[in-house]
Amino acid sequence: MRRLNLTRASRLLAPALATLLASACGVFTPTEVRNPNLTDQQFLATTSAGASWLRGTSRQYLTTLNVVVLNSEIGSDNYFNNHTTNNQLLDEPNILYIDPEVTSIQNAVARLRYMASFGLDSVFPRDPLVTVNDKAEMYYLRGVAELFAGEMFVGLPAVANGPVVDWQTHLAAAIADFTQARTLSIDVAAKNSYTLALARTYYRLANKAKAVEEAQALLTANATFIRNATFDPVNGPANSMQGLLTVAVNNFQPLPRLDFLDPKYPNLGALVQSPIAFLKAEEAHFILAEANLADNNLTAAKDRLKLLLALVQSRPTELVDSRLQLRGRAGGKVLYPNTLDTKVAFAPGQPLLDGFVLTRTAGNVRIATVSGTSVTTARIDAITTVDDGLYVLYLMRQEIFIAEGRRLADLGIRLPVAETEIIANKNTNNGEPYTKAQVPSFIPRAFEMDGFTWNVTAKTVIMKHDMNRVLVQNKTSPLVLPFH
Repeated sequence: MRRLNLTRASRLLAPALATLLASACGVFTPTEVRNPNLTDQQFLATTSAGASWLRGTSRQYLTTLNVVVLNSEIGSDNYFNNHTTNNQLLDEPNILYIDPEVTSIQNAVARLRYMASFGLDSVFPRDPLVTVNDKAEMYYLRGVAELFAGEMFVGLPAVANGPVVDWQTHLAAAIADFTQARTLSIDVAAKNSYTLALARTYYRLANKAKAVEEAQALLTANATFIRNATFDPVNGPANSMQGLLTVAVNNFQPLPRLDFLDPKYPNLGALVQSPIAFLKAEEAHFILAEANLADNNLTAAKDRLKLLLALVQSRPTELVDSRLQLRGRAGGKVLYPNTLDTKVAFAPGQPLLDGFVLTRTAGNVRIATVSGTSVTTARIDAITTVDDGLYVLYLMRQEIFIAEGRRLADLGIRLPVAETEIIANKNTNNGEPYTKAQVPSFIPRAFEMDGFTWNVTAKTVIMKHDMNRVLVQNKTSPLVLPFH
């Protein structure tokens, strides 16, 4: 094994990296049983081993979702890492393969895939009590791991210690598993989730025809569909984003123009954990609207965005006591506006607008807990060009998917293969393109995606960049806007 070069933030986290490196080198594999009183063969012979393994794999899915969401939100323009021990440079964005966050995401994704594969290949065939719905769900969970690999990384091994394959290959594997899950399942709600997962995957692969087909099928089956990731307040795992968004020390701060959407996951008591809407019907509307715009069908796109807006307006909201959120005034590096009379411009030279910043100190504020947006029917009606339609669509995507770990992919940012993999896996090599992150050249650096100027006296905030405008201006890049 080659020596690990601990540099940058890694030096501060050497013990954690040592643990992760041991994991990568095979000290831990998801198929091993560490209980000295229970061997692999004894476990496989136990009653309902399949159900137990499915529960464990579902728990790993929640753990993986936590690490994906948290770090994706840091790396995007949604949130600024104002007061945490997470890697500050993800916000820059300056993403290196030595970063512990890259390692933790890759490990979590790989563990989910391995656990699902072991369940399908070794546990389920020996348990006569396993149902077709159990099998379908395990295929789905493996597909989710492949989806994360395909959405977030430039490439990853598809099997333990295998060669690195590109992100498109991982998404193709996800499609195969989601399709198999839907074929097997006799549970209507589960089948709908597999359909929407297929639409999301085809969208990222830029397969417009299939993405549209699956999106329309979902809306026909259930126009208000949601599949929540539900956390356990007693036994865990808890919703990591809820914890970061609701503590008094102002860990994560949203972009000022997104302030009205925070905290999406309110703290409603010690025995309550907010779910994450991992799959929701809004995704299908986005796919159909973007396909309309790609076809230059502006009328259909506007009609579709209005249907999306109606769905968003039907979603639940919550009155949240957010007085603990002092917007950087409890140890944060940057102070943020905190009163409703603050006006926000999305970029220099853009108009100053009301309603984006809330007064936290006044008591309860109303927050959308599934989907929210600042876009109105009038704004959709005002669309006259395809580019403006794309701008409104991507603004709505950002607002509706905030705190769900989706924005990094929309920005075209992809993570590299972790250095721990390069060290442990003889089928990988240092210096290969997959050891470098993908950060499009049009992405501002030096923390500017999160940057703004705040005139405290005038109560105005001007964002340094309107990243949705930047995305539309670069729509022909193969790294963003899949249908264009």
